[in-house]
Parts: sequence; C-alpha cells; structure tokens
Amino acid sequence: MTLFLKDEDVAQCVTMDAMLEAIESLQRHYGNGQAHNMTRRKIIAENGMLSVMGGGLFHQGLLGVKTYTVVGGKYSFQVSLYDADTGELLCYTQANRLGQLRTGATTGVAVKYLSNADSATLGIIGTGYQAPTQLEAICRVRGIKEIRAFSRTPERRESFAKTMSDSLGIKVIAVESGEQAVTGSDIVVCIAANMEPVLKGEWLSAGATVIGAGPTSWRAREVDDETLTRADKIFVDSLEQALVECGDMASAVDRGIMQWSRLQELRYAVAKTLPGRDDPRQIIFAKLMGTGVADVAAAKLAYDRAKAQGLGMEMDW
Repeated sequence: MTLFLKDEDVAQCVTMDAMLEAIESLQRHYGNGQAHNMTRRKIIAENGMLSVMGGGLFHQGLLGVKTYTVVGGKYSFQVSLYDADTGELLCYTQANRLGQLRTGATTGVAVKYLSNADSATLGIIGTGYQAPTQLEAICRVRGIKEIRAFSRTPERRESFAKTMSDSLGIKVIAVESGEQAVTGSDIVVCIAANMEPVLKGEWLSAGATVIGAGPTSWRAREVDDETLTRADKIFVDSLEQALVECGDMASAVDRGIMQWSRLQELRYAVAKTLPGRDDPRQIIFAKLMGTGVADVAAAKLAYDRAKAQGLGMEMDW
C-alpha cells in the first residue's frame, strides 16, 4: 500500500521540533557515510523549469526523489519515498510545507553546530515564504532575545515583524536597511530572492554566524567578497552542488579571491568528525542550498507521523 499525502496532512502532523530532530539525525548519519545525496538537476523549458534531486537513507533502508516545477513564478513540490529492499513506493507527498519546514530546520541544525551557544541577537534579510521557519528553527536551538528584520518593501517587513513577534513571543523589529539588521547580530540569515549581494562583510561583528539560504544559481550572489574573505570557515550542505549553485563563491573563485578547497560540509560538523567553530570570535559562513537527501529524511518523518495519526489516503500501487 502507498500512502498519498497533501500539504494539509503534512501541516497537521509535522512540527518544527520533529523536523529539527529528523534533519539533525540525517546529517549525523550522512556524515558517518550512512546516507547518499543525489544533487539537483534542472531542465529549463520555454515557460518554466523542472528540478530533480534525491538521496538514499541507507541506515533506514530507504530511497527517495524530490521533483518540483517552477512555472510563472509558482512552485510545485513532490517527494516519492521507496523501500530500498523491495522497491515499493511507500509514500507520495506534496512537499510545499514539508520543504518549508526542512529548509528552516537545516538552518536550525547549522546554527546549533556552528554558532556560539550564547548567541542572543538575530538579523534576517528577506521576509518571504521561507523566512518564518528560519526564525522558528533558530529560536528552538538558541536563546534569541531580539530579532531585526529587513526586506525591500516597508509594508511587508512591518507585517512580518508583527506576525513573528506574536508567533515567537520574541521582539521582532522591522528595520530600514540590511546594515541595521546585521550590525551587532550574533546570527545573520540571508533569505532574499536577490541576484546581487544583500550582505556586506563590513557589517559583520566578530563571532557572527552567517547563514545564506537564498538563491541557488551560479548567477546569483547572496553575499559580497568581503563576507567570504572575513569568514574564518565556510560550510555548505553539498560540495558538489556548491560548484554550480553558489554564485557568490563561483565569482570569487573565478577572480582568485578564494578557493573551493576552503569549503567544508555541514554533515561532518554534525557528526563531530570535524569542529564547527574553534573560537568564539570566528566568523562562520554557511551556504545552505537544500539537499535531496534531506528532503527524503523529511518525507520519512511525514510518512511515519501520518501513518501514526491515520492521515492521508492509502492505495494499492
């Protein structure tokens, strides 16, 4: 029997706390060689795009693939989950809400392993669809006391600040520039849909942890050169994807400003086979593009919780 899930089912049964636990477990097993990531591949058509990514959870006997389309600026996400021993399709789920939770949780895990434990202030650039779960996840792993939020449209950032203040029970302030959001922040999140840098390295304080979770394109630059040169360590969630999806790094490498050999993968910090942070004054930059193997882990979580709660629709397949 195959379980079919809609976004409403996922929203009903998957919490951020559960997703954080699932992604942390995935990263630890991945770092120990018990999982495999299939990097994103894209087909560009005249009016849209199809992307395919996936992975194997060898420790759980599972394989999976995520597909999504972008047409007319609208996204549609799905994940298929398979039993690796029988080939049976276990679950087919819509993944809009699932991806939103996974994206936030990946940031939360990165912050847990890369940031200073006493981090209390957070600056975020970008207040769109993916921004709320970024804040939710970070506030689950660190004792955040103040958040400053910037986006280009005053009405949107004001609305976001009020909504998130009410949701998190933490003071969220709408500010008038990226610099105001970043200056003095212990943790910085960039999740704006810009093609040019939204973050300048000169704004960063010693000890800051920077998360880049925005565009995944060799043409898009999320942070400037100084961010990369000031960073004491640079982490990514996939070295292979970084070569084609990190425009800021690709540009810097082309101009001799940095080398790809500087990059380290987040999974090894979570598995504790390499240290995330060596000193509280280090500036750490993590570019998180989103991986197929994390989507498979997220789908497994949704499958288990939906089955336990009797959600979704089962069919012979």
